[in-house]
Amino acid sequence: MSPPATVTERAYRDSVRAALAAIGPDRRDWAVAGHLPREVLTTLADHGVFRDRWLPGAAAGVPRLIAMAEELSEFDSGLALAAMGHSEVFIGALRWLGADAAQQALLDDALDGRAVGCFGATEPHGGSDLAGLRTTATPQPDGWRLVGRKRYVSNLGAATHLLAVARVAGSGPRDLALFLVPLDAPGVRVEGFFATAGLRSCDVGEVGLDTPLGPHALLGAPGMGLAYASRLLQFERLSICAQLLTAGRMALGLAAAYARRRVIEEKPLLDKQTVRHRLAHAQARLGVAAAALRDTVARAVAGEGFAHEVAALKLVVCDTVERVTDDCLQVFGARGYTTNFPLEGWWRDVRLARIGGGADEVLTELLASRLFRPDPRFDAELDLLTAADTPRP
Repeated sequence: MSPPATVTERAYRDSVRAALAAIGPDRRDWAVAGHLPREVLTTLADHGVFRDRWLPGAAAGVPRLIAMAEELSEFDSGLALAAMGHSEVFIGALRWLGADAAQQALLDDALDGRAVGCFGATEPHGGSDLAGLRTTATPQPDGWRLVGRKRYVSNLGAATHLLAVARVAGSGPRDLALFLVPLDAPGVRVEGFFATAGLRSCDVGEVGLDTPLGPHALLGAPGMGLAYASRLLQFERLSICAQLLTAGRMALGLAAAYARRRVIEEKPLLDKQTVRHRLAHAQARLGVAAAALRDTVARAVAGEGFAHEVAALKLVVCDTVERVTDDCLQVFGARGYTTNFPLEGWWRDVRLARIGGGADEVLTELLASRLFRPDPRFDAELDLLTAADTPRP
């Protein structure tokens, strides 16, 4: 008889914590260096963090995705960004679409940390508009030739492979495909890295591509890349929500502790109604957002569609946690604005979520598209109300 799911998930969370304990305290150096050591991700893999996340399946393993995101985010937000991109996008794509022996071998390497993946979609001339991509894949007798440039690629410095979105030459603007690109292949050039406001331990770089690729580089079917990327991003968005809520909970916990101990006019700061009400509202917002995350996870595990739900969740969680971290920084006063306290770091880190994994504007348009669908119930109700909308005699 198999153990209850809660026991399994608890054991998984313990394995993530054991991996983080094995990494040790050196993470303070990562932000200064601006790069994650590849060995950190290998340590996670050695403890089964990636393989065990995917063991129950993509949807059934979502509770483990959440556990991983929460534990890694509490340890180091940059590590969480890098690891979730490797797991939910790179491994997710290989597990879903990997068909031949070479792709299955790469999947095993990724699960065991011998290969580390990053995702390249954004280009120098634009961002969220994947239909405007200029990176082109041209069929060759022995495979493909990929030409283009990818910018703002997270964890490029520690990665061994890039999962690149490109247009197949001669196809329409939305006929995209996914390609597996070894970063040590001829014609692949890491151009450099960008200084960022937050998540500084996870580097963000640019890569130039003018490289021949074998037939095994194409992942899935040509022309389906946009659909593939959209599905993979659903899981990344769930992880982003879990990371944000973790940051919000840590900020609130620290701010509440500070407000209990900080004495002003011989009374704790928490005795000030404005302060305790500010923190109480933060607690309420985080609680409601966490409940919405649990509901979305339950939908995923049940096999129900959750694309629109997770898009809505990400919009709300971003707004919530951005406000909560700002309020908690305010409670600390000048101390909160210094790097001696982590408030300013969490405040900077959460800002990326409104851009990465689907910008606010893109997700809002996705949700707004549903408003154009006719609804027979409310259309009929509006007809009745309109017909009755006459002046009384």
